[in-house]
Amino acid sequence: MIQLWRQFSWVIPIMALVTAALVMAVFVWKNRKGKEDARWADLIPVLFTLISIGGIFLITLSPLVPGVALEGNTNFRPFDNLRLNLVYRTHLDIPIRNLLANIVLFIPFGFFYSWWIRNRKWRLIKTTLAGSLLSVTVEVIQYLVPLGRSTDIDDWMTNTSGSLLGGLLFLLFIIVFKFYRRRNENKS
Repeated sequence: MIQLWRQFSWVIPIMALVTAALVMAVFVWKNRKGKEDARWADLIPVLFTLISIGGIFLITLSPLVPGVALEGNTNFRPFDNLRLNLVYRTHLDIPIRNLLANIVLFIPFGFFYSWWIRNRKWRLIKTTLAGSLLSVTVEVIQYLVPLGRSTDIDDWMTNTSGSLLGGLLFLLFIIVFKFYRRRNENKS
């Protein structure tokens, strides 16, 4: 996490400006004729889904060595890279950290995308498929563009798992929210 902070701390002001620009664009969009009934709360999941996609692209598609075109590694055998890291590493913290980082990276996307989807039917499947498609997009770009990044099927699987976990966390959030709302209504 410290390495991510050191490498990407310059991004925070850019993300803040992009967020402010998105909010302003949404404000202008909302105040068009015929859109007076739109609620700000409806825009939160859209904004945060777009911000999480931007963060994913920023972290996964920035070159490892800025200004230098490097070929990356490829792995199309499931669990192969994870197995190699577990067997040949003297410390288990590195492969576990890589595994958790790939999962955690996609949790916000899964959470906010699930919130964005209005149709409750198949919400979790749609979220998982969207996260999988986003991860495949990242892996294809890493394969085609010489960023020095690895194209790894394990990354795709863990990223998709992160999207699923984010969707599950949103469903848990909905259950807890409804429970507390009913509890407060019963007290009144």
